[in-house]
This record gives sequence, structure tokens and C-alpha cells, in this order.
Amino acid sequence: MALDAVDVPVMLITGTRTGIGRYLAEYYVAKPFRVIGVSRGETDLRAENYRHFCLDVRDERTVKDMFSAVRATYRRLDILVNNAGVNPVGPALLTPLHSAARAFETNCLGTFLLSREAAKLMSRNSFGRIINFSSMAVRHEVAGEAVYTATKAAVTAFSRVFAKEVYKLGITCNVVAPSAIDTTLSHAVDQHALREVLRRNAIPDYGRLSDISNSIDWLIRPESQAITGQVIFLGGA
Repeated sequence: MALDAVDVPVMLITGTRTGIGRYLAEYYVAKPFRVIGVSRGETDLRAENYRHFCLDVRDERTVKDMFSAVRATYRRLDILVNNAGVNPVGPALLTPLHSAARAFETNCLGTFLLSREAAKLMSRNSFGRIINFSSMAVRHEVAGEAVYTATKAAVTAFSRVFAKEVYKLGITCNVVAPSAIDTTLSHAVDQHALREVLRRNAIPDYGRLSDISNSIDWLIRPESQAITGQVIFLGGA
């Protein structure tokens, strides 16, 4: 896809190697966006309007280096989708400290770090859309997911406060909390227990990837400037 116009929006998505992040990268590459993907490993996604960075969202130095490269290449960033996350499935009593620390560092601090650096770049054009990911687990408080739920609750609280801090810069910050999606991450959860939790939703079925992109499409529109600090629970959690 040839994208030569200087006003083509630039979107950065984390966790694009697999799952939801991979779907979003492919979805927005097919649209008039310049898409920047981030994951810890290489990807086989190839497109003229796609650029990939291999890094860990917990590593401040490499994250800052990436944003320097984005600024030098594109001179802008319009949209950030903080999708990268890990889920140390299991009761808190059996969860090692290093697993809990990795979850908080990836899910919370990674979201904080990317949001902070993105807002600095977005402010240059007085426009930005930041989408962070939470989970229906925050609403349902599922046994066996104490650490994961705590990290996503922290993302929600951070996003609501951050929205107030950056709105004067022309930036909105919202949260999408998907229902369970059929991905590698959801496969790690006990499927019988997951079905029981899904029954608590207004829509007691697995969510669709298109539900997520549809929500993001709405939130990133320029006309959505009044939508900020909100949490969208997909599936009616």
C-alpha cells in the first residue's frame, strides 16, 4: 500500500506478534495508516506501511530509543494501542513473586511508559488517541486471576487519571476491556471456569476480534474528542 500523503495517521500497537495485537496490526495495515508494531520477537508481517520494533515494553531505554526513531522518521504519532500483556494464571498463593512482578511491569508499567512517551510526541501536533487494554476480569473478580485482575484494575485507574492530565494537549485516553477472545492468552485459562465467567456477561459467548477493532475505530476518530477517561466493557460485563 503506497502511502505518500503527509497527513496519513501513524499508529503504534504493542504486542503485535500474535493474538489481538497481530489482528489489529493486519486490520490497520489494510487501512490508510502507517502502522508501527512492537513485540519481544520478530514477526512475519510484511507491508509497505508496516514497521516492526523488537523490544520489551518494560525496558525504558529501548522504548525511548524507539520513540526517537519514530519521531525522526514520521515526525508524528497519532494513535497508541497498548495491547501487550501477560497473565500469570493461578491462585495468588501459588504465584511466584517474579511472575507477579513481570505481570505488573508488563501490563501496568509498560502501559505507563508507552503512554508517557507517546503523549510527548502527540503533543507536538496537539492531537492523540491512546487506547489501553483492561479485562472483564476487573468486573467479575475471578478466583485464580488475582494478579492479572490487579494489573488490569491498575491500568484502568491510570488511564482515567492520565486522561485528565493530557486532554489539554489534545489527547484522549480510553480503555477497552474485551470479553474473552479465542487467543493463546485465553487458552491458558481453565476453559470450564472461563465459560462460567462468560455466563455473567450480557453476551455469554466468546467475543470477536472485530468487536475490538470496531471499538477502537470509534475511539480514534477526530470527532471523538469528548470521549476520554472511559472504560468500554465488551460483551456486557
